[in-house]
Amino acid sequence: MSSTPQTEDGYLMIANELLEAILGFGFSLREQSVLFTIIRKTYGFKKKEDDMSASQIGALCRVPRQHVTTTLNLLALRNVITKRAGRYGSIIGVQKNHRKWVSAEQMKSLPASPELGQVNDDQGSEEDQNQAVSLVPNQDTCPESGLVPNQDRGSPESGQVDSPDLGHTKENLQKENHQKKESCAPQAERDLVGDLPADKKSRAKTGANQESQTKFERFYAAYPRKKSRIAAEKAFAKLNPDEQLLTAIIAGIERAMTSGQWSDPQFIPHPATWLNAGGWLDEIQTEYSAAELGVIRLFNEKLGARFGEVPDSPFVEQRAALIREFPTFSKRENFIEECFDWLSDGSIDVPPKVGFDWIISRAGFTKILAANNGKSA
Repeated sequence: MSSTPQTEDGYLMIANELLEAILGFGFSLREQSVLFTIIRKTYGFKKKEDDMSASQIGALCRVPRQHVTTTLNLLALRNVITKRAGRYGSIIGVQKNHRKWVSAEQMKSLPASPELGQVNDDQGSEEDQNQAVSLVPNQDTCPESGLVPNQDRGSPESGQVDSPDLGHTKENLQKENHQKKESCAPQAERDLVGDLPADKKSRAKTGANQESQTKFERFYAAYPRKKSRIAAEKAFAKLNPDEQLLTAIIAGIERAMTSGQWSDPQFIPHPATWLNAGGWLDEIQTEYSAAELGVIRLFNEKLGARFGEVPDSPFVEQRAALIREFPTFSKRENFIEECFDWLSDGSIDVPPKVGFDWIISRAGFTKILAANNGKSA
């Protein structure tokens, strides 16, 4: 292989328009790193999308796995990438229609929408795209959206006052404001009540509220931690999921419950926090990686008789996190094996009744080093 990069060793093709859109969209450095990694792993192999894990992406762009997971979820929420469950991680691709991307600033001002929650498997039909666009409130009719025009229409400073000649009496303005608020309601709710006679609209809205409450009860019954119900109801109402999204949310809860971290209630986030963070999109690790298993088995081989063997299963998230951090304690290439060999020496002082998790923790290992000052590690 040449000492300088050569196209003969591989290259990717990307439209100039798409590349320029990425460069000018205002992505953070981390978002750009993750996005270009996705492009490398898809377009670089002449694919539109591919099944990849957050760990694989992080290894290529040198971003920690947990940050990759968060970034992927945000990019999916903003319609920059497509993302759905895969065999090894998530099947991910780039949303080529950059006009559908939602910037970070727009996300702050737009109301939550199920259409922005989980990106479709493909780019969707024209009808679906138009429906998604229709869910974004109009700037002129929805001041509640945070995208508001000049609000001084009725002030003397603007040169416009409430005048019967202009049709802007106090009574008419109140009616107009009421109509604007109704136009900002979710599209499904407006479709439900828009064509009904006046005497049936209130009953239709009541029915919609009852349906929403029923959906929330299903979510709350499935969620393992019952904390701050009022906050959870507000977060759920803001999300306003349809049946498809609710099914995905409940499936996300079931996946999360297989995580060792959720086996301890104190590590389960409050339901409102989980909903607001899009927790159902998280990539849940349910078993140890090959590297993590390698550390466990090496410990069992060298220190299992002294400190007790560590089981391969069930998976424990806290233990996996400790294993991932342990190699960072030293820059030596064979640090883990050398450390276990050192600890196997009976002359090394270790507190009684400690085990694998304490030994490889930063606090535990630091105490072991301090207690054995002068004994080379």
